[in-house]
Amino acid sequence: MREEIDDRDGLFPIRELSARTQVNTVTLRAWERRYGLLTPARSAKGHRLYCDDDVSTIEKILALVARGVSIGKVKPLLVSDEPVAVADAADSWEDAIDELVDAVKLFSVTKVEHIIQQSFASYPAPICRERLIEPVFARLSQAGDHAAVGFIESELIRYTLVRLSAKLGKKKSRHQVTLIVGNQTPIWCLALMALELVDVNFSVHLFARNFSVETGLKLAKQFESTITVFYQDGIWKEKDRQLAAAAQLENDQLLLCGTAPKLANLDQLERVFAELKSCIGSLIVSGAEGGRE
Repeated sequence: MREEIDDRDGLFPIRELSARTQVNTVTLRAWERRYGLLTPARSAKGHRLYCDDDVSTIEKILALVARGVSIGKVKPLLVSDEPVAVADAADSWEDAIDELVDAVKLFSVTKVEHIIQQSFASYPAPICRERLIEPVFARLSQAGDHAAVGFIESELIRYTLVRLSAKLGKKKSRHQVTLIVGNQTPIWCLALMALELVDVNFSVHLFARNFSVETGLKLAKQFESTITVFYQDGIWKEKDRQLAAAAQLENDQLLLCGTAPKLANLDQLERVFAELKSCIGSLIVSGAEGGRE
C-alpha cells in the first residue's frame, strides 16, 4: 500500500487520470474498489493521487478488455507475460450477452437496468458498445423480436438521459455537443455516442426522438453555438440532400453522420461521417486539441 503523499510530489488527481486515459472516474473507482486494479496514493486531505505508472496500468487494462477479457479476470494478467487466447476472452462476454438477452426477453426493468448500470460502471463506454450492447441488439434483431428491441432501446435511452442529467449539475464542459437523429434511424446508437462523449467530459444534449431532415436541421440551427450532430441512415431524397448541403454551408458547427449524408456525396466539407465511431473519434481529437490551446 502506498504511503500518504502530499499532492505536490508530481502526482495528479483522478480527474486528470480520467482525461489522460479517457476512462470515466466512476469506472476508475470501480476498478480500484471492486477489482483491486489500482492503488492510488492519498493526499493529506485523503484525495486520490495517481502517477504515470497508473496511466500505464490503465493502458494495459484497456488493451485486455478490448480483446474481450472480462474485467474480473484482468488482475492476474497484468503481471503475466502469457498471451491471452482471443477465443477464451470472447467467451467471457458471451455469458454477459446471454444474461442481458434473457433479461430483455423477460421484460425485466430491474434486471436490465442493473446490467446496464454495472456494465457501464465497470467498462469504458466503447467496450460496452462493442462487446455487449451491439451484440445484444444484433441477436434480438436477427430473431425478429421487435418488442424486445424496443424495450432495451427504451431502457438504454432512459439510462443515458439519467447520466446526462447528472452531468448537468456539475461544472459545464467547454466542449458541448447536441445530438439529433433522423427518421428511420435507431436512437440507441446516438445514446451510445452520448455515453462515450460524456465519459471524456463533453457536455451532451440528446434529443430522444426522431426528426425529419427539415425539422432536424432547423433544430440544429437553434444550437449552432455548439457542435451539432445530425445522424441518419438510409437514402435521402433530392430535397433532403439540398437542405443538408445548404445547412452545412450556413453552419460550420454542423456534422452529418450516417449512410444518408455519405451516399448523398456531401463530404466535400470534411464534416460528414459514414459511421458514428469515426465521428466520435473526430470530436474527441478536436476536444483534446482545444483543451491544449
